[in-house]
Amino acid sequence: MAPVIRALRADDVAPVAAAEARAFFDDPLQMWALPDASTRLAVLERLFEMTIRVVSLPLGESYTDDSRSVAALWAPPGRWLVTPDEASELEAMAVIVGDRLPWMRRCWEAMFRAHPEEPHFYLSGLGTDPPRQGQGYGSAALAPVLARCDAEGIPAYLESTKERNVGFYEHHGFAVTRMIEIPLDGPTMWAMWRDPQTS
Repeated sequence: MAPVIRALRADDVAPVAAAEARAFFDDPLQMWALPDASTRLAVLERLFEMTIRVVSLPLGESYTDDSRSVAALWAPPGRWLVTPDEASELEAMAVIVGDRLPWMRRCWEAMFRAHPEEPHFYLSGLGTDPPRQGQGYGSAALAPVLARCDAEGIPAYLESTKERNVGFYEHHGFAVTRMIEIPLDGPTMWAMWRDPQTS
């Protein structure tokens, strides 16, 4: 059965954060920024819980399913940058990340420099709990916003941190526009843009 996708709610934040942490545990960017595998999962879970609660949930453009196995975290046009109030709440991330904060900052700064200026929906994260991967959850979670993009003529943008996911996003209409290199031997990211699709 295809997953039934719905808008993310406040009571989803903790279980979705746990699923996203598991999904991104072996992500090259996270492995580089958080090389201690014994603590990475707990750190990622706390980071996801904070960013989803502070940033994604209030924007009202993020989606999951009733099992909370997947999440597509979107920002609408003009809202991909955090507000001063959000930035203040996110300062606690420094405590969570600890001495790995400089590595995280390099990631964020490289992504910021590459981010397009044209209005768009921004997919800040898409992850599926490993036991549910390959079952259509990711595609289903993308569908609501991509359908809206097509209906309203709005582009979409993302950064893929795994080369093997590039083909998945291409299947959904995205195309690689540039490579993002993280300074000091960081991993490569693939910046991907999607023009609205017409039938």
